[in-house]
Amino acid sequence: MLLAIVLMVPGAILMTPAARAETASWTFALYVAADNSLEPYWETTTLPFLQAVPASDDVNLVAMLDMKSTSGIEVVKVSGSTVTTVETHGEMDTGDPDTLSWWVERAKTLWPSTYFGLSLWDHGFGWQFICSDDTSESSINMTDLESAFTDAGEQVDLLAFDACNMAMVEVAYALSLTDMVDYMVASEEYGPGDGLPLDDILTALVNDPTMTAGELGAVMVDEWGAHYGKTNGGRMTLASIEIAEFVARMGTLNDWSARMLDMLPSYQDYYENAAQKAHAMTAIPYFVDLYDLAYHILDEDDITDTTLRSLTTQVRSDVLAYVADFWGGPKMDDCGGITLYWAEDNDWGWYGADYLDTQFATDSGWGDFLEELHA
Repeated sequence: MLLAIVLMVPGAILMTPAARAETASWTFALYVAADNSLEPYWETTTLPFLQAVPASDDVNLVAMLDMKSTSGIEVVKVSGSTVTTVETHGEMDTGDPDTLSWWVERAKTLWPSTYFGLSLWDHGFGWQFICSDDTSESSINMTDLESAFTDAGEQVDLLAFDACNMAMVEVAYALSLTDMVDYMVASEEYGPGDGLPLDDILTALVNDPTMTAGELGAVMVDEWGAHYGKTNGGRMTLASIEIAEFVARMGTLNDWSARMLDMLPSYQDYYENAAQKAHAMTAIPYFVDLYDLAYHILDEDDITDTTLRSLTTQVRSDVLAYVADFWGGPKMDDCGGITLYWAEDNDWGWYGADYLDTQFATDSGWGDFLEELHA
C-alpha cells in the first residue's frame, strides 16, 4: 500500500519507501553538494563505493544530489548495486543552511532509524566554509552550520565531513552550540578526491548494525588509515571527536585563551616562535595542530608563567580526551587530530574580520587574542 506524502517544496515523488513495522538500525545520509568542481567524483568514486556495500534492511544508504551540470535535486537510495531515485525537486542551493536543514528532516522522515549518520560531501575550508554551490555562488559558514542543525531540530549521531580541513576547534564549537550532534569525523589536512572509503566503512556497519556512533567513528578512522596509508606523502589525518567531551573541556580552552592574551606583552616573540614550529596544515598553514602548538609553547623555556604552563598542559590533555579516535600518516605523528586558527599578518588582514564574527572567536576569547596579536 502506497502512502501519500505531501512535500513542502516543489518536486516529484518517484518511489515511496516501503512501510516497515520497525525502524532500521542506521540511516547514513549523504549531502552531496556537487554543484562545483567535485561533481565527477560522485559517479567515479562515491557511488561505486556505496554500490559495493551489501544491501541491508538494517542500514539505509541514501543521498541528496546537487550537480553542477544539471538543474534540480535528486534523492536516491542505494541498495547494493541498485540505485533508486526516490524524489526529484527543483534546483536548491546547497550552500544555503535551509537546504541542509531540509535534507536532515527529509532523510529522517523517509528512513526512520535508531541511529542517524550524515556526511557533508564537498569542498571544505575549515572555519570559513563547507558546501560551496557554484550556481548560487554561496557556501555554508559556521553561523550557517549552527543554524542548519538547530533549525532542523533532529539529532545527528555522527556527522562526517567528507571534505578538507574541517577538524578544527572552531567547527566543533559551532556544532556544540546546536546540542544536536554527538560525534564529528573530520580531517585536519586536505584529502584526496576519493574522500571517505565508504565501501569498507559501510560494509563494516552492515556486518554489525548494532554499532554506536562512537564505534562507527572509530571504524571510519581505522578504515581511512588502512585505505590511504602513505598517500599525499604521509600527510593524511582523520579524527573522531566527541562533542559532549569537547563541551565539557571548553572552560580550559577559554581560560587558556585569556591567559595567552594576558601574557602577550611579555611573551609575544616566544608565542610566534612556538607557532612557527607547530605543525601547520599543507594547504592552509594558518590552521595549526592544537596539540602540537601547546607542546611548542611549553618547549619555550622563557615562558615561565606557571598559570599559563598549567593551562597549556591541560589543553594538551583535553585534546586526547575529546579526540576519541585519531589516525595520522607518517608525517603527522606530532598531531592530535584537531587544529586552531593562528593567522599571520597577511592572512589576518584578509580574514580577520570574518573570524571575529564567529561565535567561537567571541565566546572563547581567541578572537581577542588574535586581534591583539596583530594590532
